[in-house]
Amino acid sequence: MTTPLVLTSSAELQDFLANPHAHEDLDEPILAVKLSEELAQQDLADSLRALPAVSVLLTEDAENITSQPDSLARHFDIITDNATGDLDDIAETVIASPQASVSLVQLLRASETMSVRDALMAESWVYSMLQGGHVFQNWLLTQKTNSESTSGKQDSLPSVSRQPAVLADENNDSLCLTLNRPERRNAFSAEMRDCLVEALRAARAFSPASGIILKGAGEAFCSGGDLNEFGTTPDSATAHIVRSLRNAAWEMHLLRDRIRVELHGACVGAGMELPAFTSSITSTPDAFFWLPEVRLGLVPGAGGTVSLPRRIGRHRTAWLSLTNRRIDSSTAQDWGLIDTVI
Repeated sequence: MTTPLVLTSSAELQDFLANPHAHEDLDEPILAVKLSEELAQQDLADSLRALPAVSVLLTEDAENITSQPDSLARHFDIITDNATGDLDDIAETVIASPQASVSLVQLLRASETMSVRDALMAESWVYSMLQGGHVFQNWLLTQKTNSESTSGKQDSLPSVSRQPAVLADENNDSLCLTLNRPERRNAFSAEMRDCLVEALRAARAFSPASGIILKGAGEAFCSGGDLNEFGTTPDSATAHIVRSLRNAAWEMHLLRDRIRVELHGACVGAGMELPAFTSSITSTPDAFFWLPEVRLGLVPGAGGTVSLPRRIGRHRTAWLSLTNRRIDSSTAQDWGLIDTVI
């Protein structure tokens, strides 16, 4: 595997960024900087944020260095002590999916200063663009090949329930919404998205006094996007328009102070991106959280590049996506991704 370019001093970083062709010197679009002293070269911030590569700061004092508002450290994409081999995992993702990796960090940098609505549109544009990329297209081809090789097996896919994909239960002055595809671990399908959007729009209209509860049926809250539907829209432009018209993330944001989300089991992709829009999230101890999209050649596409940075920060959002690591409920609570473990 290609080793990332590692710089070991502020002077080396300054010299590197001063070169207008700096990014062309990278074998892969990833730059690691190993610094222990305080970073204060503000004249480098714009150059660092404009770099078409994933920038990683290796430091033993991440918490203190990022708390300084004038520190250059906060302009890196990921900050880590690398104690658990973060840089190797990040490099593996970047090398396997360079277009999505760079697009992710560029999107996160830009959306920091955008409104939620504008940031959601930007995410959709980037997601749509990457659907035409070679990494995602190769993944789709692999999925199709695997599907064809198992098409004759009776147990290749579980039977699908004929019940609604989202159950709505009105109880006095409250509304309980339940993701209801337990046979698919509540994989977030187009039907589930549409049902959830309609339920949330209705909730905005009649405004239940005791609020809204969102939970999932079965062993998982939501296992992420339904892989069987990936790449099934006619084209990327149509996919963007559909997301604009039926955006569950936007509806969650509009109701953010009135929804309580109850998580358990797998919270993957949309299963963590959508809840993060709300102001009250509880979780059972068995819950785990995972953002696998970049390895597929995409970025989080259910609002995660907007909701997650507003809960856990841009650096941790990039870390989750690019290390391809899962975190447990305890870590999620420490980070502020969830509010309570019950």
